[in-house]
Amino acid sequence: MIATVIKYPKDVGNGVLGFLFWPFERLFGLITIILLPIGLLILYVEGKLGKKFFSKYINKVSGQKVYKTTSRKPLNFPKFKKYIVVNSTHADLTDQIHEANETCQEVDISGMNIWRTENYSVVELPNIGFFGYNLLVQWLTNELKSNEVYGFSSNGRTRFFTQNDPNGDNNMKGLTNTGKAFWLDMYEDLDQKQFLRLNNDIEFDTELTAESLELMVKNAI
Repeated sequence: MIATVIKYPKDVGNGVLGFLFWPFERLFGLITIILLPIGLLILYVEGKLGKKFFSKYINKVSGQKVYKTTSRKPLNFPKFKKYIVVNSTHADLTDQIHEANETCQEVDISGMNIWRTENYSVVELPNIGFFGYNLLVQWLTNELKSNEVYGFSSNGRTRFFTQNDPNGDNNMKGLTNTGKAFWLDMYEDLDQKQFLRLNNDIEFDTELTAESLELMVKNAI
């Protein structure tokens, strides 16, 4: 062990620091998710008063990137089949889903099914709401840092995927099966206002599409 420290002091140091700071990173991610309902309450009050007293300062302090909305695509989310696709088959996925369910009341995993292939897992969540669904995608993205996490939803005609947006503290972004890019603001009450904010200027660093994710789901189940 001494020889390893002498030969690779930087790597050993980074490993020790990573181990020490890991609980704080986990706590910060958990606090961010738990505070989302407070953000929703702030937006509700602002909506009633017609003034943005608080949210503009929240976005300014957090550095959240806010996209423009060119149009809205309404959704009837309860009619959609809801899945989460993760490029992992590790048991930690199941543990994290149950932890999110215990921590966040918006996350409903009743009726959940999990299918695993050699390379990825598909989670079906038939009863989860729109906000809880995207919240769970964010949770798994934060906790399974070495994996890619995508939400895929379909009502037969409309299909789309969502992923956490690294450019915003509480944003989600995605693509529809017709190639339309959109974003979601997690500070909104997404269970009351189910729609996609369309903006084709949003950029993606993945080659996955709604069609390719749909094929992955079909192959797994």
